[in-house]
Amino acid sequence: MLYPEVILRRNSERLLIQGHPWVYSGAVAKAADVEAGEIVDILDFKSRFVARGYYNPKSTIAIRILTRDNNCSINRDFLNKTIAKSIQARRQNPELSTINAIRMVHGENDGLPGLIVDDYAGFLVVQFHTYGAEMMRENVINSLAEIVKPKGIYERSDVGTRRADGLKDRPTGHLFGEEPPELIEIDEGGTRLLVDVRRGQKTGFFLDQRNNRILLQQYVAQRSVFDCFGYTGGFSAHALTGGARDVITADISLNTSTLTRQNLNINANCAQNYRQIITDLFPMLEQLSERGPKFDVVVLDPPALVRRSRDVKHAMGVYTKLNRNAMKLVKDQGLLLTASCSTRISYEDFFQIVRRAAAGARVNCRILACNLHAPDHPINPAFPEGRYLKTIFAQIFR
Repeated sequence: MLYPEVILRRNSERLLIQGHPWVYSGAVAKAADVEAGEIVDILDFKSRFVARGYYNPKSTIAIRILTRDNNCSINRDFLNKTIAKSIQARRQNPELSTINAIRMVHGENDGLPGLIVDDYAGFLVVQFHTYGAEMMRENVINSLAEIVKPKGIYERSDVGTRRADGLKDRPTGHLFGEEPPELIEIDEGGTRLLVDVRRGQKTGFFLDQRNNRILLQQYVAQRSVFDCFGYTGGFSAHALTGGARDVITADISLNTSTLTRQNLNINANCAQNYRQIITDLFPMLEQLSERGPKFDVVVLDPPALVRRSRDVKHAMGVYTKLNRNAMKLVKDQGLLLTASCSTRISYEDFFQIVRRAAAGARVNCRILACNLHAPDHPINPAFPEGRYLKTIFAQIFR
């Protein structure tokens, strides 16, 4: 099949040849007149084939790569094979064998840019982020139904990236099979969690932090835990499963408080104390850092603080202040679990944030673990933009 052609400026193909999945609009020298979301062939300045992907002439990211094989047509068979390959990789991973809430398709990192598919105990939640992914909607749903055979498929394309790509609608709703229940119960290493796929953040929950929640269990037995930016209590529930003596979960959202309480209740025993606080943690941490109390373990997992490149410097200052205040709340030889999900904060940036925070808090800090995403959120090394989550376990000495 012949596809319309897009010709790149001289030397603009280098990153693509190295595996990067995006073509920025500034790299395009000449393009056929096509609609947003159409499949195009990408040629270098000498008109040699480089890759094939979907095109959006109105987007800063003009083309997102689907294949580098000139003999590969982008059709239902391509989607079936690519989706099946992505799902097989999860099913063959022994680390995921006992987990029933898994990301099955992780966008560009699985060769399907703009598409997210999460499995919550047999119910799939999908997101179509871009024009190109939207154009493949019907085939994607049919492929998922055929390959996964889920209980049902639900859409949560209520994401800002759609607007940035020129899509005005932000659809949500039932697409296939059974309607998901109001709350879906999942299991993470023995911790029971309830997920609201209709109203929860992202597709309902933060699956990317799973391994860090499970690792936290090993550090909390008979210890006090302060879980900051707790959302629906994922880290707190794991702390209770791990035998924490006291757990405080703090978050600004009143909307998630009922679900947080349910997640704490189903994982606690009668010997454990736990409670919730609805508060703005930025000023609260500042106040507590001066007067206490102190905790054996502090979890600091704030929302993304950087949306644009020009905000990085300011955000690094905010992250440093948050971590400094959190460190002041950790008892001698206690633990700080700190994370950043801001893509533009690099791993090295985050390391320096922790270093400066320790100096500001006047504590000694020893890093015990540095983790990225859970294994169902794979990272393509040719696509550094896909490496967003950084988590550090640090022991604090006074």
